[in-house]
Amino acid sequence: MLGWARRTIDLVPTSWLITGAGAVLLATTAAFGGLATAPADPVPEVAVGDTFKGSDFEFTVVGVELWDNNGNAAVFPDEEKGEKVLVVTIDVLSTFDKPRRSSSISNDGLLDHVRVSGFDIPPEVSLAADGTFNVVLQPDVQARLLLSWIVERGELADDDHVTVTLPDSTHHVGQNVWRGVDYWDDLRVGATVTASVSAKDVQ
Repeated sequence: MLGWARRTIDLVPTSWLITGAGAVLLATTAAFGGLATAPADPVPEVAVGDTFKGSDFEFTVVGVELWDNNGNAAVFPDEEKGEKVLVVTIDVLSTFDKPRRSSSISNDGLLDHVRVSGFDIPPEVSLAADGTFNVVLQPDVQARLLLSWIVERGELADDDHVTVTLPDSTHHVGQNVWRGVDYWDDLRVGATVTASVSAKDVQ
């Protein structure tokens, strides 16, 4: 009987045996959910006034406003075209141990990666107190910043709701030609904030 079984198996092509074994393995794995894709972690939602920690920053969205003119924002609307300024006021505290710029192509700043739903371009960043551009954020010193975009006529109105996305990333130290340079990559959405837009007259 054993000899007959061996001869029978020898007649079966090897590829059939491999395929059959694979099918049994897949069926067993599927029965236990082994091939199911692990669910992605949900993006946290934070409220206006709450703090999100990401990219060695602490971000607190203070409010979202629609201005008739630029004030201390870093964009300049065309009044004849009916343009306005969308401003996200945000308190930012850097928890990193070195100064960092508020925005930078090397991703050490990351404030220019904040987005508002419907606006795909980076914001212009300035100090709320005096409109200073290219703000340098000192360690453990909170700064109130204005992130601003030009808004076309009729694009937004008072009491509209928008979603602000705050960035998260991973800190690295460069090697070779970038040896010793701090940078942040694996850029991703760290948290979202849903806010009501408030129209405001700014001089």
